[in-house]
Amino acid sequence: MAVHSYKGGTGKTSISANLAAIHAKKGFNVFLLDYDFRAPSLHVLFNAKPEHWLNDFLDGECSIEDSMIDLTDRYSTLGRFYIALADPSTKAIRHMMLKDREWEMKSLHKLLAAKTTLHEKLKIDYIIFDTSPGIHYSSINALVTADLVIIVMKMDEYDIQGTQEMIRGIYDVLGRKTCLLVNQMVGEEEDYREVVTGRFKEFQLHQLGIIQFYKEALLTGGRSIFTLERPEHPFTQSLLNISEEIGRVITKPTA
Repeated sequence: MAVHSYKGGTGKTSISANLAAIHAKKGFNVFLLDYDFRAPSLHVLFNAKPEHWLNDFLDGECSIEDSMIDLTDRYSTLGRFYIALADPSTKAIRHMMLKDREWEMKSLHKLLAAKTTLHEKLKIDYIIFDTSPGIHYSSINALVTADLVIIVMKMDEYDIQGTQEMIRGIYDVLGRKTCLLVNQMVGEEEDYREVVTGRFKEFQLHQLGIIQFYKEALLTGGRSIFTLERPEHPFTQSLLNISEEIGRVITKPTA
């Protein structure tokens, strides 16, 4: 699945990391990839530095297996929990921003081949992409590779209109199962649900869920996996419900 958004600041990375941890805790084998090459952040959250970055894999300098970091023992998950990190150095970010379309097409082929390896050889159940917000080649490659796209959105007018435009211009063209997740809700859930249903009715998107604003989750500041530290918190329960809904969406036949 690819976790995407129109703009930054929606909580997309937190959602990606916590969903990955939840699925691994449940016993699924999970592989979380930092696919935001313009502003990598998962290396901070997991306090890890790999021998090989995801950039190295896409440049053909190593295999996808070489880029994987096993966090299973650190978090005591029932399933295997792997991550792969984007290089956060200024040089690497600048280097990725200068990549041309030919390179991006080659990297897409590498990614699609790796997807087969991950599922068939390494028995990975869930591959989760934490993508770059907006429209960038790397994000499009993740969306193309994914079977399910999760759009994370906050309820401000900039985000609503931008998300609507991306649905028209990208998601409908790709033809992937696409779900909408509203994050950091302030107010009554029913009011939000009515607004979301009205504004996105024409797209017939599945509403994955609405997560309220919790300052406790925000104050972790990317230092820890909140759902593992606070399993009884309402934020954790919301994401547990969303993980169950993801399972139902994935197994539901496409109309």
